Amino acid sequence: MNPPFNKKQIQKIVERRLRNRRFWRDSSLLMLANIVGIGLGLIRTPAMTWLLPKDQVGMIGVFASWQSFLVFLTWPSSLSAAAYHYVAKGQPAAFKVMVKQQLRTSLFSILGFLASAIYWWWQGNTILAILFVIGGLTYPAAVVLGACAGMLGAQENFVALFFYRIGRHLARFSGFVFLLLSLWLFKPVITFFGVNQIALALLNSGITVWLLWQLRQANTPPMPPEDEKEMLRYGKHLTGITAIGVLQSRTDQILISAFMPLEVMADYSIALLFQAQLKQLWKVYLSVRYPPLVRLPVQRRRRRIMVEGGILWLGFIGIVIVLSALSYWVIPIVLPPSYTSSIHYIIGLLATFSVGVPGFLAEVYFRTEQDEHSQYLLRSTAAIFSVALPMLLIFPFGAYGVIVGRLCGNVGLSILGGWLFWHKQKDGINR
Repeated sequence: MNPPFNKKQIQKIVERRLRNRRFWRDSSLLMLANIVGIGLGLIRTPAMTWLLPKDQVGMIGVFASWQSFLVFLTWPSSLSAAAYHYVAKGQPAAFKVMVKQQLRTSLFSILGFLASAIYWWWQGNTILAILFVIGGLTYPAAVVLGACAGMLGAQENFVALFFYRIGRHLARFSGFVFLLLSLWLFKPVITFFGVNQIALALLNSGITVWLLWQLRQANTPPMPPEDEKEMLRYGKHLTGITAIGVLQSRTDQILISAFMPLEVMADYSIALLFQAQLKQLWKVYLSVRYPPLVRLPVQRRRRRIMVEGGILWLGFIGIVIVLSALSYWVIPIVLPPSYTSSIHYIIGLLATFSVGVPGFLAEVYFRTEQDEHSQYLLRSTAAIFSVALPMLLIFPFGAYGVIVGRLCGNVGLSILGGWLFWHKQKDGINR
């Protein structure tokens, strides 16, 4: 019995990747978009903290944490991920099916946003209530049609994806124009948030219409009924898997928004922005590598994920060390003095992401295999740790206890993911 790979095979894979011009071109484009996003974020975040009161920054964090759960009222909310899988396999009509289905069911999420607005109005926070009303009204275009990015990635149209991501970053600056001109209604945060949502909705709508027009011009054949049925079924399973993942990764924000002051939520939101840069890098890797991976034979796919994954993990660890060191220097300079307390949250959330990378890689493999059982098992186990521990630790230790709980959840995800991946690999070799 031969091992799944050896030293020479690893060397050949690495050398082939280094010589692959298209890989480096596509990666460079997405990395450039990410660098531009980081640069704009370094401008946007300080500007937001200086132009908006700290409690209103916390309100934006509360909205973001609630929105992560409200999107699942659109059933199946992860149909976009299933459509991405089918477009990558060569069925572009899956995008049209997904847009039609998700716009039809987005009404339930809109009602969820409006119910949240009623709750915050009842709690006496009128500003937050208005933010949820705006979020609900713009939800179909600003969130549902955001799946156009996945379509561009699945088509490996990385030039268009580059410009889309730049446009998305710029849309988040639209609200500053009104703040700088002192043209706001009721409160600055409402105008800032509302203008940004409208700009994002217009961008997503335009790109989606363009993609649908391309499909029509190309006379793209419709999906076979059996494939469409299977995609909808897979989308429902991915919604369940993703919902468990959101429960795992977003419970911390819900707990802090519910039990901590808005000022703590503001600090935590700044830390989440740092962590978001790691997530963007992860998305760059996934955008470039998922379509080719899903088309590879199983054994080659396993080897690629193991070799590339190991290099990727080491790279993320190095980035975490650099960003953690930079936070001690950057935060006191660019943010108001009241945000210095966010530094420890930043380091904790960066470490939390890095320990979860092996688990994320295992999920990618099981996703390419459409192995729903392993994905459910991975996310459910991690969610148990990531929900139970933060709930137990938030009261004695506050936000720090929540971060420790999240860290333990991602460690569990990686350990179980590695074990399942190796177990599946051994089964494949034995067969």
